[in-house]
Amino acid sequence: MVAIFFSFVRETSPLKINLQLPCMRITKITLLFIILLSMAVSPLQRRFHLFREAPLHGYFIPVPMPELKFFTWGRWFGSVFQDEMTTRLNENIGLRNPLIRIRNQYDWSLFGLTHAQGFLEGKDRYFFEEDYIHEYSGRYFVGTNVIERKLSRLKNVMDSLAVYHIPLILVFEPGKASFYPEYIPDRFSPAKRTISNYDYFSKRAEELGLTVLDLNRYFLQMKDTSRYPLFPRYGMHWSMYGAHLAAGKLSGFIGKVTAKPMPGFKSCELQPTDKSPGTDYDIGDMMNLVWRLPSTPGVNPVVPFASIPDGTLPALVVADSYYLNLVETYSKKMFGKSDFWYYNSSVYPHQNDYPSVKIDKSGLREKLKQYKVVLLMVSEINLHCCFWNFADEAYRAFHPTMKFSQLDNIENAIWVDREWFRFMVGRAKAQRLPLDRMVRENAEYTFSSGYKDSPGKTYWDTVEYISLNIKNNAEWYAQVKKTAHDEHRSLDSVILLNAIYSYEQSKNKH
Repeated sequence: MVAIFFSFVRETSPLKINLQLPCMRITKITLLFIILLSMAVSPLQRRFHLFREAPLHGYFIPVPMPELKFFTWGRWFGSVFQDEMTTRLNENIGLRNPLIRIRNQYDWSLFGLTHAQGFLEGKDRYFFEEDYIHEYSGRYFVGTNVIERKLSRLKNVMDSLAVYHIPLILVFEPGKASFYPEYIPDRFSPAKRTISNYDYFSKRAEELGLTVLDLNRYFLQMKDTSRYPLFPRYGMHWSMYGAHLAAGKLSGFIGKVTAKPMPGFKSCELQPTDKSPGTDYDIGDMMNLVWRLPSTPGVNPVVPFASIPDGTLPALVVADSYYLNLVETYSKKMFGKSDFWYYNSSVYPHQNDYPSVKIDKSGLREKLKQYKVVLLMVSEINLHCCFWNFADEAYRAFHPTMKFSQLDNIENAIWVDREWFRFMVGRAKAQRLPLDRMVRENAEYTFSSGYKDSPGKTYWDTVEYISLNIKNNAEWYAQVKKTAHDEHRSLDSVILLNAIYSYEQSKNKH
């Protein structure tokens, strides 16, 4: 008690208080000055660009500057004008970029929080994109029926192109989670993983006789012997060194499949660096910090290929962002001329333009026949997208008489749309349903809800709509089930026949 008393007296002595008051006053005045200065500088920076602001990394849609001509009385009384102007002002204030970096650095340094959406820190400072972990763990498994259908159509496309002596090569790119499961945070329970899309896709692709190059397996075989990291600490893609090895493997495989000469490797110069080169730091860039994360050693490969041989193969490459590491340095040397369809949606190098340049899919069959080799390259993180509908679109191109309902298109859209897909994953988990069943039911609901107002309905759209009505009509469904049981036929086939019969009868009545 005596010690506490003397401590209290010492802390509250007049001398102590007299010393603290000026310090507190100076601190408050300094903070006030900084706030007022930033308030004054911000509009000046927006108007005159006094300082150079480093751009932020990541994908975002630019917001236009505030304009008074946006004002109307209707927007004012509906609060649309106020909300829109607030958003535009916030997105265009002066010094916005450095202020965001300061905020991000504060949250990261003090609390370990990252504002790079979808990215997280694993063990030993290895960063992951979270979707990698969900793919590896099996949470994103789309189901055997979906994979069988996609691979069956892809095999058909592969055989169709083979008639024109055009090989189609399916390339499984590696994934960081399957390469470094030991660094996945424990909260994801990596040891309790179930079957993944990669597990089933790779197994069935080989069993069905597709032409496959499995770079994921190739990387895992080199994991313990590679001179340099194949995946970087702060990157979401393969390292620059890993991309270099993958390009060499890909070039040799294409040469083997096509029996055509491909450019060979020169002795590669590897420039050591303590600063993560290129995309080896792409997650670090996405965090938009003031200071870079602690450096990790790496290498920067230089001039890997010899001169291009005569008759280089013109190629079509349908791939994800992994191929961005290859397209300029390696692809031009491998093929001379090639087209890169980014996610089977946008044309490289205009995929990040706003708006991006979309692929013209008209006359797809003839377009595919212009190439000497077609590469379909997909990383582990994107396997749930089921090749971004390439197999379905190419299948339709070679079988134009085959008709597909809008229901199939909606289901394919769910697999490709990341936000929609993640929502379905959450609902499937909450309702304890297989993911493919949840996606199908959601697609059926979306299709049925918009059927009457949907333009361009086809014969098969109507048949599909009637089939769904049969399933949702208890009496009709029970009758169809009894017929299927009595005639020893599959329920789906009997539902389809009933839907066709019902549609034909309705047409005859009219």
